[in-house]
Parts: sequence; structure tokens; C-alpha cells
Amino acid sequence: MVLSDRLALIYSMIPPCDILCDIGTDHALLPAYAILNKRCKRAIACDVGKGPLNRAKQTVERYFLQDKIELRLGNGLEPISRDEADVLVIAGMGGVLMTELLLKGMDKAKQAQRILLQPMYTHEVVRPFLWENGFSVADESLAREGDKLYQVLSVIPKPDDKAIKTDLYAVVGEKLVLKGDPLLKDWLERLIQRQTKIVTGIRSARQPGPILEKEESLLKDMLELNRQI
Repeated sequence: MVLSDRLALIYSMIPPCDILCDIGTDHALLPAYAILNKRCKRAIACDVGKGPLNRAKQTVERYFLQDKIELRLGNGLEPISRDEADVLVIAGMGGVLMTELLLKGMDKAKQAQRILLQPMYTHEVVRPFLWENGFSVADESLAREGDKLYQVLSVIPKPDDKAIKTDLYAVVGEKLVLKGDPLLKDWLERLIQRQTKIVTGIRSARQPGPILEKEESLLKDMLELNRQI
């Protein structure tokens, strides 16, 4: 089995564990790979759709993992019990939906030893949500797949008083900067392009001053960081 670069990055950040729970599993490639490589002993693969679970079943049967991977139908963390999984993976969805699922399953999320998050878009809402709800980002990394960049956050359920909680780091990722991620420059340049469009759009629409000032300030901070790295 060969994982995509995105899934390979997620896998690389999974700590050794007893039970891995993959929320929104689709083909169940990640939990299957984790078990085959002895990163976890058992896995729970959850998805809200019957179609993805049928695809997951094919993967499980192809690699003879029926006694290692349990497939469950349900939304978010609903299919698992409060203290069932050591590691949670929530990947391949937007940041808003991701935070909604975490909020609904907060009691379960708080019991996990590690949560790996891979938002596909609107990632800027994820870190503020984590800060506000007593989580901390222990590590984060970037992967390139084709012409796209993906980020993975490794989260632990306890607050981080040392985290720099600014608009800049909500978007860019403090740990990416501190560790000098190899793809940070490319990541930041793409964020600058997007932020420039946001600022230009607000100016064209003649939005109220405070909104424009906030977005301009964020763009200025991005440009300054880009000069420093």
C-alpha cells in the first residue's frame, strides 16, 4: 500500500497507540496502513456516509484486517465512546466543520492522548478554536501533493500558556515558523496572495474601517514574516 503525500504526513505524526480512530475515513487507507506498520494495535474507522464505509470495507477485506479495524457509521465523534480511542484523526474536511465536530464531541476529544487535524480549507478558524477550548498544538507540518500544500496539526488536550495567540499565527502556524518547516516559504507566499486578494476586495467594496485595518495589519505581518525567513 502506498499513501498519498497528504496521508503519509498524517501517518508520520501518529504516535504508537492502542486504538486509532479515523473520523471521516473514506477508504480507510490510513488506519489500514497504521496497523500493517504496527503504529497502532486496532482501529475504528468512522464515516457519515454508507458509500465511504463500503469503500473502507473493501480495504479492510483486501488486507485481511477484519479483526483489527471496526467500521462505524455516524457523524463526527458520535460513533465512539468517551474513552475508547488513544489517537483521533480528523482529516480531509473544512476547518469550520472540523471545529463543529470537535465541539459536539468535546468530552471525547478531551480524553484522547493526541488529535491529528488536517483541514482542507478555512484552516484559520482551527487554531483559535483550539486556544479557546483548552487544546494546544504540539507540532505541525506541511506536505506538498501536486500543486497543493496541506498542513497537519498534532494537538494535545491541554492548554498552552506559551502559545502566541495572534491573527498571524492563527493563519500561518506558530510551530511551522519555529521549526522552519521546509515548505514554510511556499505556504506563506500562498497565504500572502490570498490575503492580498482579501484586502483588495474590502477596499473595492468600501467596507468599514476596522475590518480593513484588521486585514491590512494581518497582510503587513505576513509580509514582514516572509522577509525574515
